Amino acid sequence: MTPLAYVLTVDSAYLFYEYAQKGTLFDILHGSLGSALDWASRYSIAVGIAQGLAFLHGHTSGPVLLLDLSSKSIMLKSVKEPQIGDIELYKVIDPSKSTGSVSTVAGSVGYIPPEYAYTMRVTMAGNVYSFGVILLELLTGKPPVSEGTELARWVLNNTAQRDKWDRILDFSISRTSLAVRNQMLAVLKVALGCVSVVPEARPKMKSVLRMLLNAR
Repeated sequence: MTPLAYVLTVDSAYLFYEYAQKGTLFDILHGSLGSALDWASRYSIAVGIAQGLAFLHGHTSGPVLLLDLSSKSIMLKSVKEPQIGDIELYKVIDPSKSTGSVSTVAGSVGYIPPEYAYTMRVTMAGNVYSFGVILLELLTGKPPVSEGTELARWVLNNTAQRDKWDRILDFSISRTSLAVRNQMLAVLKVALGCVSVVPEARPKMKSVLRMLLNAR
């Protein structure tokens, strides 16, 4: 999202954005309208976010990293038009390092990659992890944290056996058709790669985008 205006006071700063009619992805997906968000819409949202992140990570002047990527920072102008918010909080970094230093761990609970706890470095791989959690939200219909358990950890613990992958999916969506189910399983495979506990094992956003498009 592009800021339209700003106001600076002695002790505060305010940014103003265009109005996002549908609100945040979190509000829609986990609110009363969640069941109305069909797979075509969820898939379109996933691809739209991936396109935005691939662009930011491939910025010509250096990668633009998001400090707090979550479904709450994704605004929806429509159910198929996601916009990435909070870009003003980015770190433009040395492309050869692919990291940016932060004094405290940045991010929302459930989206923070495990390595941030000890590296204190915001990375492209960390952004990929956060995006993977958003994919899991779209696939399962579950919030990033439920009853004290992070969604990524729950999914990883329940996907050790391939024949159990169906149980991960939001059944109200996957039961729509065999084609939808198969596409959701293909996207789940992408999401699992994104939330790998090993940062080096996570794909780059360009690869993530390509895999999502191939899952169509």
